Amino acid sequence: MQLDKGETVIVSAAAGGVGSLAVQLARRAGATVIGLASQHNHEWLQTHGVIPVAYGDGVTDRIKAAAPSGIDAFIDTHGGGYVELALALGVAVERIDTIADFAAAARYGVKTEPGTNARPGAEVLAELAALIADGHLEVPIANVYPLTQVRQAYTELERRHTHGKIVLRP
Repeated sequence: MQLDKGETVIVSAAAGGVGSLAVQLARRAGATVIGLASQHNHEWLQTHGVIPVAYGDGVTDRIKAAAPSGIDAFIDTHGGGYVELALALGVAVERIDTIADFAAAARYGVKTEPGTNARPGAEVLAELAALIADGHLEVPIANVYPLTQVRQAYTELERRHTHGKIVLRP
């Protein structure tokens, strides 16, 4: 999703494997970022310039308090009702992107891919690798499992409460 300097964006699962990268890239674009995450991830988000907001009951009120001027975009990396939340918060359909809730995307017409400004995969990966190598992008690792423990890795991933990526080591 293309973000402009000064825009406000919400990222669900902001400390997860995809969300942790999305919040950092949004901050690099100059956006104000509100990250939905559990309380134990708030410190990490704050150290990356993200305004943390706890998910759960009352999240709409907490978001409105964190963004009194409104929200320009919403990136859903979790699913489970966040597209509907974005719509309820008044985010325009074309500024909502989900990588997890394809049924809601079909129902409401929100994006499920990076859009027309995305470049080919190899070029994007090279840019990301350079940002990582230069220390401008952190890739949090939740856990590393040997390939023989793929079942345990998947079980952890299914819980959907990891901070960062789960890595399988051959």
